Amino acid sequence: MTDTITAPWSSEQVAALEQFQTSSGMHPFTCGDNRHRQPPSLVPSHSGWYCPDPACDYRQDWAHAFMADPTAWPRPFGDRHGPTPEEVRDGIKTFGLPFPVSADTLTDVQARQAWEAKAVADHAAIARRRALAFNAIQPVLAKHDRHLPLSVRQEIADAVLAAVDGDAGAT
Repeated sequence: MTDTITAPWSSEQVAALEQFQTSSGMHPFTCGDNRHRQPPSLVPSHSGWYCPDPACDYRQDWAHAFMADPTAWPRPFGDRHGPTPEEVRDGIKTFGLPFPVSADTLTDVQARQAWEAKAVADHAAIARRRALAFNAIQPVLAKHDRHLPLSVRQEIADAVLAAVDGDAGAT
């Protein structure tokens, strides 16, 4: 565990802790109560952290020492946050994607896109067949069972479609 500092904190420490919470690029300290009506990021004060939710009384009197010194904040990605503009441009030019990817990843992406396209086409075909069955059965239902709700009418149309599909598979 890293070194810690405990409240009371100086104005400079409070300002650095507030900056850490909002712009360090690291996950902020948060309140563990999951019933908040506001974001649960803790707010630093001279007497320690407090939860900004008025209904919550959570307090914490310590922080990691590095949090009060912006020059000591860990930089897991160095000063970079995401790809450079050149990498983005090269990725778009090479693969049509907004970021560079390996050939294996590209193959996976293309396979996923093909699967999704087939799933969308299959779904559209099923929706068209359901609509045709629904429209085909309406004259009969309008004459005999005109008071049936739409959901029941769709169930009947689906049953008719399943029966037709079963007959087509049997031949």
